[in-house]
Amino acid sequence: MPETGFLLARPSYRRHLSTAPGETTAVTATAATAEVRAHLALDSRARRIEAAEDGAVVLRDGDAGIHLAPCADTLPRYLSAGMADQLLAVGAPGARARLTYERARGLVVIAGTHRIPPAATNRLVRHGYLAAGPLDHRGGVPVAVSLAGVIALEWRHARATGVPAAEWPAVFAEAVADRFAPED
Repeated sequence: MPETGFLLARPSYRRHLSTAPGETTAVTATAATAEVRAHLALDSRARRIEAAEDGAVVLRDGDAGIHLAPCADTLPRYLSAGMADQLLAVGAPGARARLTYERARGLVVIAGTHRIPPAATNRLVRHGYLAAGPLDHRGGVPVAVSLAGVIALEWRHARATGVPAAEWPAVFAEAVADRFAPED
């Protein structure tokens, strides 16, 4: 299988700490998603998640915060109906989605019974809608819906169902907390 790291290593977010306002770091969709998971895994009543209409997320711990702002091509508005269906297949319970190489075609995502073709796989990766998991013995790279993917799905649903834009941040924050909180 060709090297897939370069695909999943594209910066999807700009990260900065509220305690160091001038310092910004580019991070991948995988790193941003892992940071949200780690934030939610810590037991603290002062921890909370805030979101903005453009898909930015702030992980709050008291007065301090980690700001994760999407890069230009990671914005939720780029999620098409077809891409949304593909992300739902990746995120389906028991899908065990994997990025894998098919010799005749190239990189594809296999999610349960769904096969996402190379061009669509590249779009999902390019927009930061997939996060990579740890390698294991089954071959390929495990993938899941990333922070950007969850927000994009919620953005698309909110627009389709007529949720007022002023309510989107709360909807996004709740979806992120629901998706990435540790299971009891």
